[in-house]
Amino acid sequence: MNNFKITKIGNVITINSDGFRIMVMSDIHFDSPFSNRKLFFHDLDFAAKNKAKVFVIGDFFDAMQGRFDPRRDMSQLRPEYRRADYYDYIVEDAAKLLKPYRSLFSLITPGNHEAATLKNANTDLIGRLTKKMSTPGHTVHTGGYGGIIRLIEGKKIVPVKYFHGSGGEAPVTRGAIQTSRQAVFLPDFQIVLNGHSHHAYWIPIVRERVNPSGDHYFDIQHHVRTPGYNMSYGDGSGGWEVTRGGVPKPMGSFMLDINDGFVIPTPLINIPIPVGGINDVFQGTIFPQE
Repeated sequence: MNNFKITKIGNVITINSDGFRIMVMSDIHFDSPFSNRKLFFHDLDFAAKNKAKVFVIGDFFDAMQGRFDPRRDMSQLRPEYRRADYYDYIVEDAAKLLKPYRSLFSLITPGNHEAATLKNANTDLIGRLTKKMSTPGHTVHTGGYGGIIRLIEGKKIVPVKYFHGSGGEAPVTRGAIQTSRQAVFLPDFQIVLNGHSHHAYWIPIVRERVNPSGDHYFDIQHHVRTPGYNMSYGDGSGGWEVTRGGVPKPMGSFMLDINDGFVIPTPLINIPIPVGGINDVFQGTIFPQE
């Protein structure tokens, strides 16, 4: 994949290349003690090895523990982030830890967690992170909660719609019904990307078409939902996810290979490891208040 050029006008991102390999991620929840950072960085290494660009579609941060956040629960925050400049520090720390990988990142968008932080604390965590990750020769773009990406390879254009997601987790359908709804009001997109619910699926919807010249043909709209890296279910013994009737979720991302207009999605999905309290998942210094 060479000649990768990206521009952004309004909420439309245009990328020109002679082929595309894109790792689509979401829901890392980087500052949560239940975020599987080992798997996250493993997948970034895999992206680097396979020369893939990285798109993060919302909820890079968990960011629920600010002073004015009604969801605040300090037991859901990694101990090293329990400090007065919490929001500043998670941005600084993430930028530092992602420095070896920043050339991979093309797009990071806010999810509902960052949107809530902007509302409750008037700070744009994703905008601050992408600014710190950008260099004079490489810009990491900030997207919207939803937006449009145009992947251009020669005369082939693959239009992509991304949307972090909304609503509940849909424990029975895993959100598959949403693909039928989105297919109705997003008729012009070849790929539709979602995150948010921490479920994982790829659903190809075949469509019967006719163009203005009267040519009859079929195409495929690819619906991809990425699960993320947060094991908030823990070991199933307690906590918000368990008491509300939540279910364990997969972890991982999707690789999209796009050449000559053809789309090949490859799931990179892992079985979550059961975890109990914070000591089971946090490998750093445990402070006295723990």
